[in-house]
Amino acid sequence: MSSLVQGDPVRHRTAGWTGIVSPTPSNFTGRVWVDRDSSAAEYPELVLLTDLEEAS
Repeated sequence: MSSLVQGDPVRHRTAGWTGIVSPTPSNFTGRVWVDRDSSAAEYPELVLLTDLEEAS
């Protein structure tokens, strides 16, 4: 997965959780902020692009 935009639904390849891509500064090459669906965390999690796939 090379290109994601804010609002894209994603799934973590190994852990299986899903989420939505949050606004991510362009200087975070190869990583994006993700709001996990199953998390009660107040802030998004920074995740490597290689660990994500598109969620349907």
